[in-house]
Amino acid sequence: MSLSTLDGTLHRGCGGRYALQTETVTMRLSGMAAEVTREFFRCEKCAHEQRTIEQRDAAEKAATELIRAEHDLLIPKAIRQLRESLGLTVAQFAELIYGTPKGIVDGWEKGKYLQNREADALIRSLADRETLEKRAAKAGVNLPALDPALNLAAASPAVTPPAESTAESVT
Repeated sequence: MSLSTLDGTLHRGCGGRYALQTETVTMRLSGMAAEVTREFFRCEKCAHEQRTIEQRDAAEKAATELIRAEHDLLIPKAIRQLRESLGLTVAQFAELIYGTPKGIVDGWEKGKYLQNREADALIRSLADRETLEKRAAKAGVNLPALDPALNLAAASPAVTPPAESTAESVT
């Protein structure tokens, strides 16, 4: 079902026609909410509503962008850059984040999933070498040897470690 196929089409149930409408809704993602305007089709005769996959995806993408901006969450590219600058695989990085499934971490890096504030704080905390080493020891992850001249902050300018109290609050 694409956007162009429903506008003006016949609703078989009542014989009315679908028309494009908009509504403002609050969408919740990862425990956070954003108000977005989304499109849908409504039968002009019986008020039956249809939402296409494209309409749902567009609304979710808009909500994700609003939430990411409002809560200053890392963008997918920054998460991937941090992981790569640490020389870690997705599986190793996932273990450092309290055993988060690697598919979720991969989804964060691809923008498929939105990390919550606690996970974001933990990810940011890994830019600090001391915190990284503590988490690796606790999770049983062997860290690759880093060049002492390597500055993680320079490798990942968009990542700033949070206050220590938030980094350890994730369970």
